[in-house]
Order: sequence, then structure tokens, then C-alpha cells
Amino acid sequence: MEIEKHWQADWKENHLFEVDMPENGDLTTEELHAKYPKWMGTFPYPYMNGSLHLGHGFSISKIEFATGWECLKGKRALFPLSFHVTGMPIKASADKIAHELELFGPNFELPKEDDSEILSEKVEGMSVDVTPKAGANFKAKKTKVAAKSGGAKYQFQIMQAQGISNEEIAKFANMQYWLKYYPPIAMADLNSLGCKIDWRRTFLTTEHNPYYDSFARWQFQHLLDMNKIKFGEHLTVWSAKDVQPCMDHDHQSGEGVGLQEYTGIKLEVLQWSEQGS
Repeated sequence: MEIEKHWQADWKENHLFEVDMPENGDLTTEELHAKYPKWMGTFPYPYMNGSLHLGHGFSISKIEFATGWECLKGKRALFPLSFHVTGMPIKASADKIAHELELFGPNFELPKEDDSEILSEKVEGMSVDVTPKAGANFKAKKTKVAAKSGGAKYQFQIMQAQGISNEEIAKFANMQYWLKYYPPIAMADLNSLGCKIDWRRTFLTTEHNPYYDSFARWQFQHLLDMNKIKFGEHLTVWSAKDVQPCMDHDHQSGEGVGLQEYTGIKLEVLQWSEQGS
């Protein structure tokens, strides 16, 4: 570990993974590419509603290995990485913290007679029976949401399990705080892993980076002008609370529940009297 940390510090001090565009001088584009072969790779921006997990580590190990391999072959290997912070999950989690502050106060003290156990039983009762090909009966004890939360019933409990103090957790009621808290932790974890990332190029996918926002707008407008995309309509889940579409991974609860079709029957209630119908 000491050797690892020593060389990681050396890499950082010498800006080993920072890749700049070479001076082309009088070279043509083809000559420039031949003299300074380049390679770039990245992977989908991780979402910052929590720390990076094993799935991120598995995926990033592939691009990390590829970056090192291309660098060993003499290429200017660029590995940029940014963070995804738009969408509903952060807002939903921030709303949960705000609501739990109202319910339990700044110290998140649960009442003695908490009905969370009853709620947990109801959630587990919604599990689906699965019959494997081997013929053995298996019943899932937890829904997908329960499995992802690690058994915690409230958002503040999930964050307490990460070692965050109650005073700090209260700050997460503000959506902007998520953007400040988790990205530096992710960067530290990836540096500890030894990833060859050029952090000068990192950003957040919000209005905090107007350049990326402009690029995304330009991209879609360009595709529209080329008739590669068009406007249309399709059914989607709508959040009445947030007044916007809510995809499955954005759900605060009810993950895995898709569109439901109902048939409404209107009944006319007639008043009955003893004198006759």
C-alpha cells in the first residue's frame, strides 16, 4: 500500500494523466495523427446520489485497463470523466430528507411506536413468487427498492450507514448540497484506485456547466435539422408532485411499476323510496 500511494502521489505531482493537444506547426491533420497517435475513452457518467459502488468499479476497471494499454503503446491516451447530477433521484432523496426532518426533527429521533415495521411487512408482501427451472419454489423477501436501501426504512438511515452525521444529513434537504458532497468523494475513490483520469476536464451535468448544456442542445438541434430525430408522443408515468415525467429509476417509491391501464365505469345512483321505484 505504501508503494501504491507513493507512485499515485508521483503521478499527481507530475500531471502524468493530463493530455493536451500537440502543436501542429505545419503538419497536416493526417501527419499530426501519425506523429502523435491518440486514443480517448470514458464510461457513462456516474450518478451522484451516493458514493460509487462495486458496479462502478467493475465497469471503470475495463476503461482503466484500456487507457493504460494504449498509453504503453505510445499513444496520447485521454481518459476524461464527469458526474451526472440531473434528473429526479437527487430531488426525490432531498425531498425525503426534508420530510423526515419535519417528522423526526434535526436529530432524526424515531417515535417509540413507529409503524415502519408494519410498512415493511406490507412491502415484503408485495414480493413476487418465482419458480426456477429446477422446480424449487423461491420467494423474494425484498423488493428491488428494499434491496438497494440495505434494509434501511428512511433516507436518513441510509446516510447514517455511510457514516454521515445528523447535522450533515440535514444539509442534504437542499438539492445543491448533493452536488458539492459526493463528487469529491468519487474523485478521491477513483484516485485511490489508481485511475488514469484527466480531472481538468471534469464537470457536472447541470446549469453549473453552461458549455456542456450548450453542447447537448446543439447536438439535439443538429440531429433534428438532419431529420434523425423528430417530436412525437408516448405514454409515460407522470409525477403530479413534481409536475414532470418520472422514469422508473426516478421513482421515490414503486420502482418496477410501469404504466397501468384502467377502465372507468360511471354508475348512476338512483334514490329508492318505499312508495315505488
